[in-house]
Amino acid sequence: MNSRLSVFEGVVQQEDGIWGIVDNYGDQALEKSLREEVAAKDYEDYLEEISRHHSISVMDNEVKKFISEIPHGGTILDIGGCWGWHWRFLADRRPDLTIFIVDLIRQNLVHAKSVLKQLIESERCFLVHGNAISLKFKGESFDGIWSVQTTQHIPDYDLAIREIFRVLKPGGIFCDYNLNIAQGTKAVYKLMGKNYHEYGVVDGKFFLRRVNQDTLKSVDSIFNGKALVTYSEVLFSPELKLPLGGRFKSLLGRVDAKLTGSGNLQRLFARQCGICIKKSNDSNHG
Repeated sequence: MNSRLSVFEGVVQQEDGIWGIVDNYGDQALEKSLREEVAAKDYEDYLEEISRHHSISVMDNEVKKFISEIPHGGTILDIGGCWGWHWRFLADRRPDLTIFIVDLIRQNLVHAKSVLKQLIESERCFLVHGNAISLKFKGESFDGIWSVQTTQHIPDYDLAIREIFRVLKPGGIFCDYNLNIAQGTKAVYKLMGKNYHEYGVVDGKFFLRRVNQDTLKSVDSIFNGKALVTYSEVLFSPELKLPLGGRFKSLLGRVDAKLTGSGNLQRLFARQCGICIKKSNDSNHG
């Protein structure tokens, strides 16, 4: 058996090859229903569909920076990894790394099998049906934890962050990307007569919390440190029907990737806010 599997705590591989099973969705039941509808569809081109919701060039650049922080032979946990598209180049760029992808929706992980076929067959990637607020991993198991637009949909944010802190190794890095409260974009919404949702349930379909001061305070408090905050997807605005630059190798997307930063312009207009923080080597907080 692969020695990497020792990170599991009471998790069994199911007949479909996916590890674990979620049988209690709690206050994420609403989210489950919506995401299952999306996951039930067939997709001929995964990257084309992804480009409608994420800027692939921007996030590929963020992945590159993230994996540069992971030590040789390290293990990564992706929370809410969905189809696993962030890791499609891992076998070429960092074949020494192992990735565990956790998602609340099992069908998303079935799609991930197609996207990451080679990585899974080489046992450098394991798909896990799990819930971020109750991770079935032993403490201090991962060198890096990555999450993109997932914790924003979890009502009990503190609980999710405490679980992340628990399973992250001392010295390990956590990077979390969620929707930003972009005051400039908010003003544009107001001029257009559109609602700019910041917190709560959206149209009875799903819960959304944009990154706010309470979010940042929670991370800093649980990690007993100060997170690096950056803003990304400055040009990418799918909510305004402008998913420009989202496609893989898009020139506009590459420009957008270079605009990622912590300046006032980014803060005012960026769609996404990234929070990255390291767990202290002598940390026993959380």
